[in-house]
Amino acid sequence: MLGPLPALHKLVLVLAALVVCVGIGLWFGAIPEVPLNMRLGLLAGAATGAAAAFVLVHDFHHRETRTARVRRRSH
Repeated sequence: MLGPLPALHKLVLVLAALVVCVGIGLWFGAIPEVPLNMRLGLLAGAATGAAAAFVLVHDFHHRETRTARVRRRSH
């Protein structure tokens, strides 16, 4: 979705998605009205975070790879 990103930006994006989704899962596990316990909320949040991180970082467009031409000078 965001295209080719540098490795550090991908790592930050993946960690942010995991932290947010695990936090939401923990919150759902703590609410007494929602029939989830804490462990199931954390697992659901981690799974959702992993899926969200994949969708955010994965490049769904198939790009043609170009090989760089190397010109060598003869002496």
